[in-house]
Amino acid sequence: MPELAEVETVRRRIEEQLKKKKIKEITLDKSDRHFFAFAPVKEVEKALVGARITGAGRKGKYFWIELDRKPWPLIHLGMSGNTTFLNPKMKGSSHEHTWGGAQLWKERDKKLIEKLWFSRLLLHLEGGVEMSIVDPRRFGRMWLTDDPWTHPRIKKLGYDPLLDFPSVKVLSEKLKKRKKAIKAVLLDQALFAGIGNWLADEILYQSRISPHHLASQLTPAQMKKLHQQTLAVVKKAVAADADYERYPKTWLFHERWGKSKNAKTSKGKIVHEEVGGRTTAWVPGWQK
Repeated sequence: MPELAEVETVRRRIEEQLKKKKIKEITLDKSDRHFFAFAPVKEVEKALVGARITGAGRKGKYFWIELDRKPWPLIHLGMSGNTTFLNPKMKGSSHEHTWGGAQLWKERDKKLIEKLWFSRLLLHLEGGVEMSIVDPRRFGRMWLTDDPWTHPRIKKLGYDPLLDFPSVKVLSEKLKKRKKAIKAVLLDQALFAGIGNWLADEILYQSRISPHHLASQLTPAQMKKLHQQTLAVVKKAVAADADYERYPKTWLFHERWGKSKNAKTSKGKIVHEEVGGRTTAWVPGWQK
């Protein structure tokens, strides 16, 4: 699932390539009852066509496109959603996925890129610029809202590491009340907005904390390290535009996938098991 780093990369791409441009028309599948379950197609067309993009916002795994009129589209990319952009003025520009690693998308999903299969919403803007929301598994959703910050989906979110992350003291007070495995707590969007499975595993690996460790029993030193690494890992992933090929070579990320029995890092063998209802990758001995 796209997590904070991926969604923030989408937000930044919108700001960079679509800001100040008018939406001339849109292409969508009017029979799609999934993506438009909470935003009727006719209302989407009325809201978007002719509007000018003024910016983009995000909290957690949600992002929205700001327009020169209301309402605005609020979007969640679901389990496998992504975005593609086309800007004729940029050398070599084509509809390539915003995040995920260049080789991964170019080699494995070349046809998807070229034909925009699974495109749920395609924006045609001034100057031939285009943006498409691609969602193969149909878990993505859109809403229309006059104010994203007051929308129920946004209001229920907790601290966002890039927007309003609390101090070590405040975070410690919150975690001391949680008698659950720290991995499960990290996935709680009402506390850690935007942190998903791979980010949680990376944060715990870099913090040297076992995913089984009860949040309420973390030592002050562990609390401080968790706070530090939450910010560090998220910021590094965003700085790399969520492109895994640019992540530090020492990250667990590069070896955590596929549940391979031979998977390991320089710190030891990787164990895959379920923690907090999610498959978790960690290195016993290194993480305590």
